[in-house]
Amino acid sequence: MRYHATASPDFMQRHFPDDVTLQALAEAPALRFNSKDNLQQAWVRQVFGQSATLPSHSLPSTQGFVDACRAGLGWGLNPAMLVADHLASGALVELVPRATFDVPLFWQISRLVVDRLQGLTQAVLAAAEGKLERP
Repeated sequence: MRYHATASPDFMQRHFPDDVTLQALAEAPALRFNSKDNLQQAWVRQVFGQSATLPSHSLPSTQGFVDACRAGLGWGLNPAMLVADHLASGALVELVPRATFDVPLFWQISRLVVDRLQGLTQAVLAAAEGKLERP
């Protein structure tokens, strides 16, 4: 699943007036799903080659992430399919243009029920086709 690091234009002006840097990220509130969510830190390592301590708000809702980013409460990694229209309209912008973060998804089922879940497996694969990035 492809993610974009997004924020509102107002948030970008307030927290990154010159550029998105490690120092600025260490002062700008990030959003995280819960205490186990490390996507934002992983994105920082991927883009900047090193870690940063990120102040954060916990928000256990994917749609809540988008809404909070649009409201200027923080920046966060949002699934491409949830923010595509907001990016196109300018309601959200990428912190670093085209610096996406891909997370592999896996479909796992027990061998004991593979035959009985074949229809569901096909439905999941069909739904993913065209919505997710191929490795």
